[in-house]
Amino acid sequence: MKTIIKSLFAILGLVGAIASISFTELAVADPNQIRQVLQTKECSGCDLSRAKLSFANLRGANLRNANLFSADLKLADLREANLIGAILDKADLRGADLSGADLTGVYMTETNLCGAIMPDGQKSSEGCPKAPK
Repeated sequence: MKTIIKSLFAILGLVGAIASISFTELAVADPNQIRQVLQTKECSGCDLSRAKLSFANLRGANLRNANLFSADLKLADLREANLIGAILDKADLRGADLSGADLTGVYMTETNLCGAIMPDGQKSSEGCPKAPK
């Protein structure tokens, strides 16, 4: 009986872990934060993961430490934007203008572009984990 109960709890724990991963994968940016960045160009530390920002005028925007994971930034104007420490892995930057944008690291954090589609259409490996030797 104890073995069955332990197995049941193990299965429930596994189902819960899978459900939380699935929920995280489906999470989308807060519409209020999307509106904020479009209106004020100020969204330092915002969670804009999976945001639809294609064609957005974000010239000079402060997106320092913003989470732009898997964001759609196709053809966005990101000239002179502050992207220090931003998470841009898997973001779609095809055709985006990053002229003068600050993509440098801050303290020990570097901008993460792992899997991002760069303006030239190439997939970035910048910030991806290194393969073991």
